[in-house]
Amino acid sequence: MRGVAGQSFHFKFALAAALLVLIAVVRLPFIGNVLAGEEGDFATLVLSDVPTSVMSPDHLPRDMIGYIDGKPVLSTFHRTVMPYIILERLGRLFAPRHALGRLPPEEISIAARLPFAVIFLLGIAGLIGLTVQAATAATKRASAAAAVAPLSVALWSLTTPLAVGASIYPQVDGSAGVLLLGISATLLAVGDVEGTGARWRFLAAGVLAGLGKHEWALAFAAATLGAAAISFILSSTRRPAGLAFVAFFVGLALAVALSYGISPKDYRDGFRVMATYYSITGGQLWALEPPQWPFTLPVVALIVMDGALLAMVLRPVVRTAPGLLLAYLGAGAITAGYVISGWPGDNFPRYFAPPLIILAIVLVASWLRFKDSVAPAAGWALIAVAAIGLVANYQYLSGSYDRAVSVTEMPGTPLARLAQDYAAAAKLARDTHGIVFTFPPTWIYFPGTNFISAALGKTDAETHIATFFPQFKDRLVFPPQ
Repeated sequence: MRGVAGQSFHFKFALAAALLVLIAVVRLPFIGNVLAGEEGDFATLVLSDVPTSVMSPDHLPRDMIGYIDGKPVLSTFHRTVMPYIILERLGRLFAPRHALGRLPPEEISIAARLPFAVIFLLGIAGLIGLTVQAATAATKRASAAAAVAPLSVALWSLTTPLAVGASIYPQVDGSAGVLLLGISATLLAVGDVEGTGARWRFLAAGVLAGLGKHEWALAFAAATLGAAAISFILSSTRRPAGLAFVAFFVGLALAVALSYGISPKDYRDGFRVMATYYSITGGQLWALEPPQWPFTLPVVALIVMDGALLAMVLRPVVRTAPGLLLAYLGAGAITAGYVISGWPGDNFPRYFAPPLIILAIVLVASWLRFKDSVAPAAGWALIAVAAIGLVANYQYLSGSYDRAVSVTEMPGTPLARLAQDYAAAAKLARDTHGIVFTFPPTWIYFPGTNFISAALGKTDAETHIATFFPQFKDRLVFPPQ
């Protein structure tokens, strides 16, 4: 028996390693892509020789919006600061030291993207583990679909343009978002609801969900109420689920209180940012328009598939594993919120990356628990959807690689044009001894360049320089369009 158990462990380990290698290999052609636009803001968090939290008077991570007269110009991110603390502290562990000014451009791009890719991989560890368990667990009915379905769904979801782009995108959602909510969803998905261990899992899951963006905390607060209502209606054993939901909500509240306590102004600014964005674009449903389908349709498809599977086994779910329902409703609430907000951002819907991973976790965890309760046809249906999705993933990613265009911020933008723009901006700053109006990657690829971020807009950039650097107010220069 020991030999069989040992073989089983080694097989599972090899399967997990193979899945991880496949996921990493898909990203390798793009990890050296030139940084686009505001990606430079977040790359600075991990690449700057001196952390922005050290340079900042309040000792919190800050957005580097310029570099003038040898000094970095810092601003708040106007968001809850906790995800940025995580990115700076954790990301710098995986970033090379003194990369700026020492490495060639492509290696700087890799150095900037690699920490965010590693954080993404840490966030999907639970998904990989659950997938391997679901694929190798014994089943009452001999069917290849029972083993292949979770593997195909995980591989498809993790190679979507959304997952690939978000995983190497220096930003919050695909890195800290996947880390916090991926681990949170895994804690909700494993184990039964009976016993004190479940309450500690739910408490920890709530803390992780509450450490992120305002939207995530709000979505999971609503999901907790929804899941509790459904569980109380359908389940005869209400106490264990009720205590678990209370534990989750307490963890969520504690984390929100911690985030607010660290920087109250940043936290309040986050609500203002949300309100501003919605007042501009609310209700446009931009995420569901055809240009966004390669990114957002997989999330919609997983919502439908998860919903169908959970509906088949809803009573056993609320009785033994209500965390699956909570995670599903949380992912759905985040998705619905971003769809309704209509905010296009940089035309890459990175906001949907955490729900994508949560929904994949819910599906494979549900399959692990209840695959004997559904017909084998359901497994073949999942495999068929995943196969279609994999073909679509390949077409999009291979096409982007062949055309040498961005797969992250401003998707479809030629990488050569971005590199030329940064070089031209740096040359303009040198030739004129001025402050060039450009994006932060110019400074990353050409350290020492005096610049102010184009993300501010022309008026705000001029105002900022006139207010804080009056001696340079007539030296702002604009690259030709």
